[in-house]
Amino acid sequence: MIKGIFASGSGMQPRLMRLDVIANNIANADTTGYKKDSIFVQILKNAGIAQSTGQGELAGLDVKEFTDFTEGSMRPTGNAFDLAVQGEGFFVVDTPEGVRYTRNGNFRIAETGELVNAGGNTVLGSGGPIIIPNAEKLQTGDLTITKGGEIFLGPTQLGKIRLVTFRDTQSLLKVEGTLFTSEQTPVEIGASDEKTTIRQGYLEESNVEALQEMVQLVELTRGFETDQRTMRYQDSTLEKAMDVGRV
Repeated sequence: MIKGIFASGSGMQPRLMRLDVIANNIANADTTGYKKDSIFVQILKNAGIAQSTGQGELAGLDVKEFTDFTEGSMRPTGNAFDLAVQGEGFFVVDTPEGVRYTRNGNFRIAETGELVNAGGNTVLGSGGPIIIPNAEKLQTGDLTITKGGEIFLGPTQLGKIRLVTFRDTQSLLKVEGTLFTSEQTPVEIGASDEKTTIRQGYLEESNVEALQEMVQLVELTRGFETDQRTMRYQDSTLEKAMDVGRV
């Protein structure tokens, strides 16, 4: 009976975590460059723990969260400063908390002439911050960014967008919305790399399938409620058994 209660409770733990993850995914279904999260559950069998706690095969329940880096669809915007990475790679931005990596290419020109993201953080080029001279006089059509990331103002090259990738993308830690950090050393992507293309005038949409997430949310909610009812029933049965034992 106690094992049954524990089994129901163990089933509720990953469901509760998945509910939080799915709710966050749905909230970011329209966030540019957002990568959805998911979880996986692993049950580790440990004879020593099972004998000492009486939990049997359910001992060692391990729930981990991971990010799905599947590429989202490309949405045309017509804005010369909107950039999308098609293929491997992340833009690099300099924030007050340090260097961060992102697939969100919703950029603009700051008053200082620097290329910045929507949060005002500096977008880094291969040689540091990207400065657009005489930005106040800039006509949108004058700025061209090639598929390799080179930035041209008319015939003059101003720099190159810095793009990096990682040998293990699961080393990336999501710190805020579409920003990631990693202790792993990034690998620089060159302008001639055929696996990566920058598309000017496009933004990468979130890879969240809202309808699919909603269906999972309903299924999980029902499963969670079922576990709750099962626990209450088993608790009530155990209480009655204890009353009989006292008699």
